[in-house]
Amino acid sequence: MKNWKSSRADLKKIRVKKSNSVRKREDFRMEHDTGYNGKKLFNFVYIGIGLIFLIDFNINTVDFCPDLLGLLLISAGIGKICYVNEDFSKAKFYVNVFFAVASVKLALNAVYIILLYYKGYYVYKEIFDDNIVLLLTFIFSAVEFFLSVNIFRNIFKGLKEYFYMSDGLLHLKNISVIPSVLNIFFFVKFILTFLSQIPSLFSESALDSLSIMFNTYLDIDILKNMLVSPLFIIQTLFGIFALSLAVPFFFEIAKDKNLYNFIKSKINYILINDIFFVLKRTLNTAFSLFMAGCVFFIDLQFDNINILPDFMICILFITGISVIKSTDNKIGNKKLDVYLIINLFFSLGAYITETVYKFKAFYSLTENMKYLMPLRLAWNLLYHSSVILFFLIFIEFYYFINDFRQKHLEFSITYLNKYITASEKNLYKNKNMIFIAASVIFSVKTLSVILPPVGIVLFIHSLFLIVFAFYVIRSLYRTKEDIYSYYMK
Repeated sequence: MKNWKSSRADLKKIRVKKSNSVRKREDFRMEHDTGYNGKKLFNFVYIGIGLIFLIDFNINTVDFCPDLLGLLLISAGIGKICYVNEDFSKAKFYVNVFFAVASVKLALNAVYIILLYYKGYYVYKEIFDDNIVLLLTFIFSAVEFFLSVNIFRNIFKGLKEYFYMSDGLLHLKNISVIPSVLNIFFFVKFILTFLSQIPSLFSESALDSLSIMFNTYLDIDILKNMLVSPLFIIQTLFGIFALSLAVPFFFEIAKDKNLYNFIKSKINYILINDIFFVLKRTLNTAFSLFMAGCVFFIDLQFDNINILPDFMICILFITGISVIKSTDNKIGNKKLDVYLIINLFFSLGAYITETVYKFKAFYSLTENMKYLMPLRLAWNLLYHSSVILFFLIFIEFYYFINDFRQKHLEFSITYLNKYITASEKNLYKNKNMIFIAASVIFSVKTLSVILPPVGIVLFIHSLFLIVFAFYVIRSLYRTKEDIYSYYMK
């Protein structure tokens, strides 16, 4: 009897172990089949590391910790928490805005280095005089201060909510101190960055008085160099102090398994169960890429070089279409795909030959210009061919977007019993007028290689392209909102 009872107890233990192992295997399979595991969803360690890159360790105007890399890390650290928490969603939005600002700042720094290196100090000073540098410094510093404060304010606000919900009360003692220190640092950074450009406000008489007072020759550049070193040291030391508090905090909460499991369960639930959320997320990504591509249609010339290259349209559109196709392989337009791939090489070739031609023409003597004519001819042929292909892309993209919208419209009518009026079903109204207007705009775009890009000609040319890009972006936004409305009750 005793042996029978013991064998029965052993059998029960085996069954319990087996059920636990089966449950673990199912949980493991669910996480890895769906791809929704903690490491891929978010990682607070990345936020702490990303903060290091926002300190700005500048040497000779070169930032050895670029903001762009820090923003990418912070964005990866937030991950998909922005889908389930409003505060993290706001933080992600500010990160994206900061990313755009940092990209513009990086482009201007590249222009600064190129002008200073290739064209010399005096040419650089003609384009970027002290007043412009002071204004740009103030604008970028103020915007960076605003965005940095709002990013971490929302991150800590979201964390505070999760600490209460996951019983992570031990972390609450630092949740008020660290944000205050970071806010003070970002403000000090803004002030010190602006102070380094203050000598630009000095008049000639003020500089003469200072020179007499210190018995040495002083000008704006000398005063700036005198200010940069101490201000850089103060900013760096304060930044290291702020990091000494913030970085260990993010590393510590990354080890909190209760917090991680709590947030992960919320994200997994919405990603697995809410199919309309997944649809909305896909549409947001795809249409954001399309709208970003429209911006590159505008020919923005800086020092005779287009800083918004057309080939980026093809890259962004191809990526956006692939995002849409990832939800349904049957959605597609073969002509559009072919035109985009071909035009990627044409527009890239046109941009390279244009840049090389203008660069060589700047340094060539008048009698040597005849040797550059084949290069100019290749640029013109590639550019005009690219514009024609862009017009064909516009037509096919028009049909692609409307067919995509039509499919969601039919689904909502058939399966969701959605009532749609006759006017709402007419997705191709004013089609002929749109194509005629587009042909005029694309004809205007070809004039950029024929007419001189100066004065009123450049203004009118840019105005037409900006209006058209704005119209397309607005139409894409309305289309996205219409598709959302099909699924609203």
